[in-house]
Amino acid sequence: MKQKQISELEQEVMNIAWMLGECTIREVFDKLVESRSLAYTTVATLLNRLYEKGLLKRDTKENIVYFSPKVSKESYGKKVANVFLNKFFDAFGDTAVASFAQSLDKLPKDKKEHILELLSDYENKNK
Repeated sequence: MKQKQISELEQEVMNIAWMLGECTIREVFDKLVESRSLAYTTVATLLNRLYEKGLLKRDTKENIVYFSPKVSKESYGKKVANVFLNKFFDAFGDTAVASFAQSLDKLPKDKKEHILELLSDYENKNK
């Protein structure tokens, strides 16, 4: 399934949905207005768009609409990273690989070690 891109605000809504699990428009609205000014109807529209994009499930119980994540945050993150990396490497080829390798030196030691471990594990699986 091709993953549709989401906006920064939609990403905030997804983060709230992942945090709450099952949520109503009101619950998401209350979380969002802590840091920004939005209309309730805007939040409803955002949730419905995420439902249409296949990222949320929608269910009605006793005349209240509930939304819940259809995909895990980890699964979604992997898809987004995969799409980005494929586009990046397709567009820039060897330059992208060199840039990626150079950027590893700028990471904190634990993150660098984790990435190198993942690459090693991948290499060992594909021998």
